[in-house]
Amino acid sequence: MARMMTATAPQDLDPVLAGIEHAATEALASMRRTVGVLRDTPTGAVDRRPVGDLAALTDLTEGFAGPAQKVVLRRDRAVPDDLPREVQAAAFRVVQEALTNVRRHAADATEIAVVLRHDGQRLEVTVIDDGRGGTLLPAAAHGGGFGLVGLSERVTVLGGRLDAGPRAEEQGWQVRAVFPTP
Repeated sequence: MARMMTATAPQDLDPVLAGIEHAATEALASMRRTVGVLRDTPTGAVDRRPVGDLAALTDLTEGFAGPAQKVVLRRDRAVPDDLPREVQAAAFRVVQEALTNVRRHAADATEIAVVLRHDGQRLEVTVIDDGRGGTLLPAAAHGGGFGLVGLSERVTVLGGRLDAGPRAEEQGWQVRAVFPTP
């Protein structure tokens, strides 16, 4: 993707590279936490916060935003901070994958909204973009195609459901996950 952008939109390359750097840093931190747990490091020596939780969504969305893309995180006040860790981690992954897909398939999107709602029984996570899609990427950049499939499996295991597809009334794409919250 970066090579393609060098030729077609070099002015937009810096935010993309910053996003890649942020994702790599996150992956490395996650790996360090995992290795720390496997080594049975003494308590307090390793950050044991889950790799992704609802609190981390602020950093994720701010890190994704760039000069050409505005990202808004709307978290309803009814969303509790103490949801099960698995639900928080899965919600984080839904947002992360949806934002990654915006970069891959709808780099022309200018506005992305991440919305969290809770009705007392379910957490709803929605990511909406206004892109037209059709970003031309080399075949190797499209990955193995397991992103949404893997997310759907993760959400389903927790008793939820995942829907992804074009927005009905406007241009763009929407990814929506609903998790039961006991």
